[in-house]
Amino acid sequence: MNRYYGRFTLYGGTAVEHQIAVFVGKAAEAIEATIPIKSIRALLLIGGYGRGEGGVERVGNQEMPHNNLDFLLILKHGAASNLDRTKDSLSKRLQKIGQEFGVGMDLSVVTVSQLRQAPCLVMWHDMRFGHKTILGDSDFVPSLTQFSPDRIEASDIRNLLVNRGTLLLINQMLLEGGPLTDDRARTIVGHAMKAIIGYGDALLFTKGAYHWSYTEKQSRMAAHPDIPTDFRALYNTAIEFRFRPDYGPYLRTDLADWMRSLITMLEPVHLACEASRLNRPDLTWAEYIDLTFQHSLRDGPFSLRDLAGKAHRMSQALPPLPHSSLLTRLGYRCGGWRGVLPAMFPVIAYGLDLPNEQDRACKVLHADNTSQSDLRRAYLCNWSYHGDTNFYAAIQKFGLSLDRNRTVAAAA
Repeated sequence: MNRYYGRFTLYGGTAVEHQIAVFVGKAAEAIEATIPIKSIRALLLIGGYGRGEGGVERVGNQEMPHNNLDFLLILKHGAASNLDRTKDSLSKRLQKIGQEFGVGMDLSVVTVSQLRQAPCLVMWHDMRFGHKTILGDSDFVPSLTQFSPDRIEASDIRNLLVNRGTLLLINQMLLEGGPLTDDRARTIVGHAMKAIIGYGDALLFTKGAYHWSYTEKQSRMAAHPDIPTDFRALYNTAIEFRFRPDYGPYLRTDLADWMRSLITMLEPVHLACEASRLNRPDLTWAEYIDLTFQHSLRDGPFSLRDLAGKAHRMSQALPPLPHSSLLTRLGYRCGGWRGVLPAMFPVIAYGLDLPNEQDRACKVLHADNTSQSDLRRAYLCNWSYHGDTNFYAAIQKFGLSLDRNRTVAAAA
């Protein structure tokens, strides 16, 4: 396969660009050999390399891809069970290729009908505008005009921020979980940079300035007069790290102190984003759990699909929510677990001295007590079930563990 896809990186030289092109071609060949081409509507390279803004790390005198290659396979038809089997089979093949070449490869699989019916989430918006078509119909994804900037759901931006913010909680586990090896320290730095970008992206959305391109977001952040100078500088540093990572300066610093300073800077950004989403300019964290659950009753597009989703979530088993009004309890049930974790996140992530909210988080997440470390562990236990199901396997490589029995109790 010899096709020209344009640039994969912003700053990489000819050698690394060619190297990535080879990786992409090998992945496409493996997929073509497994899935009949007549069943494929399109195979996309998404993420940073799909945007042409992928990261490049210099190792000695050689440039190497820094991020995983993210592929999205769009099939013309397929049942959900078949999609899972297809993904598992192809992921194993791509993993072997990745191990051979020393690069990570991730794959998602969807159907045409799933995409056409999907809400306008950040991931679909970014996919539509920032991708490379490796196989199939290059006109299909640009035709998905429902994925437009003005239709991105504010609750999904909130979820993006919390997803990235959860990396900071994982960092605390890594800092407290034994010797700080080079691999562990690099993971902490990478997580922190992703979190900074996630918070910054949410803030740009709140200001009406979100964009799919990292370079454009970098420019918009730098020029925005309503965003504090110190955060604009922090965001710029994280974006540049994404393009050209240099771990050296961070590995020579006290990462625990650095993490504490980051959390201090990021907490007001989160509060500002949620104050905008909830249309509550004077929002405080003390009232946040109640307000965000009450808001979930009217959140999302008013459609039969949305109403059916809320009805389904209300039928799910959730632990009791103490110290709550009827309206709050209804919103709590309406949002289901996908609303619980974002609501509980601030009191856990920012070390807030709010005994009532800490007690609620303790009860809902089945923590043993309201200490910061125990609340964090309980949150991450639930995150491994209801948030990122790959998280549990990811932390095992560092020799860390969670009390999964507690999570089973919380999910029951």
